[in-house]
Amino acid sequence: MESHQFSKTVVSKYERDNVEVEFHKVEFDDKVIINIKIDGAMDNTFDVPMSNKALMAAGDSRVESDLGIEPVVLVGDSGNTKLQIVATQVGKVVATSGRPKNTILSVGSRWFGKGDESCEDDFTKLLFVLENVKKLYSI
Repeated sequence: MESHQFSKTVVSKYERDNVEVEFHKVEFDDKVIINIKIDGAMDNTFDVPMSNKALMAAGDSRVESDLGIEPVVLVGDSGNTKLQIVATQVGKVVATSGRPKNTILSVGSRWFGKGDESCEDDFTKLLFVLENVKKLYSI
């Protein structure tokens, strides 16, 4: 069986806003915890359960769009659509990593702005987050 790191940290700077973002993963046998600290802050936490479909499709990127990932807000603003999207997309990265596990995701919300307002770099921020979560999994 292949060995994986129990804990891994990636620190990246989002140059556009001059913001330092720390991505940290702690992996257990049945669960993974991912913390995304934005300038040291995290204020929203999601439970991102893996559906049976996601578990059966482990590592198959062809089914990425239909994995049935539905994050549940544990702490924070349940009405923030942007963070729901971030949590869903991070869940898809975990599901297609080859090691899908139920995930607890904590993230700082202020950097993303209000959930009901659109900013020109929202998509760029999402891609930045996903790129760095993939680094946690060495994808």
